[in-house]
Amino acid sequence: MSSLIKFVCGLITGLILSAIIIFVFNPQITEVKISNYLDKNPEKIDDFSDIVDQSRKYLIRKQNLEIIKENHSFFESQKFYIGNPEGSKIIYEFFDYNCGFCKRVFSDLMDLASENKDVKIVFIELPVLGQSSLLASKAAYEAFNRGKYFEMHQKLINHRGKITIEDINVFAEEINIDPDLLIKNINNLDTSFIKENYRIADKLNINGTPTFIIGDEIIPGAIDKALMVQLISSYWHIWFFQSIDAITNKRLDTYVSRKK
Repeated sequence: MSSLIKFVCGLITGLILSAIIIFVFNPQITEVKISNYLDKNPEKIDDFSDIVDQSRKYLIRKQNLEIIKENHSFFESQKFYIGNPEGSKIIYEFFDYNCGFCKRVFSDLMDLASENKDVKIVFIELPVLGQSSLLASKAAYEAFNRGKYFEMHQKLINHRGKITIEDINVFAEEINIDPDLLIKNINNLDTSFIKENYRIADKLNINGTPTFIIGDEIIPGAIDKALMVQLISSYWHIWFFQSIDAITNKRLDTYVSRKK
């Protein structure tokens, strides 16, 4: 008898959750039916809240995946990275050289790239903290044109205090770039690449640094290496865009169960 009761309760719960999923994905269904049910079965409110929360997260992920798919050439064309250039597990970091939290996570990113041979970490310049940050991004880009991106990146990201033109002059000399020529080229630099970074960030509702994209997760703020390892260990390589339709067409319950 107890088995039958469990079966019936499970069936009812499944039907409720299915109805909620349909409700989330089909706004035309009125809230009245669900409200009436919850009035009669208040113990199911937690189930309702949890599945609605998971549903909304799924919808956000799905929307982000579609944006990434539409702009895959942007992500695939990024040139500033550390780690394995052919790595199948890619971490994208939107960052600002004057961002204290970006500076804090840099050593963890370095360790992660050296310890995981299948990881590629891509740096996407997002100077949001004023003209000093823009100047630093332009200096890094110009250093890239001279084969010295990473050397300049290290100097800029490890610098304490707001970056000045004098700092960039010193850094240029330290990595054997003519500082006068560097500054001249910075002043004439086409900044369309930064504008494109802003455009993609805006589409993905990225408005602060650091922000990471790992698999189908967009994570704002500084995260430690342990969480990075956890995320890449269950990484869905959505950058292999052949699989994106299969991901976005998954039933919600399957999708959520895989993410837990």
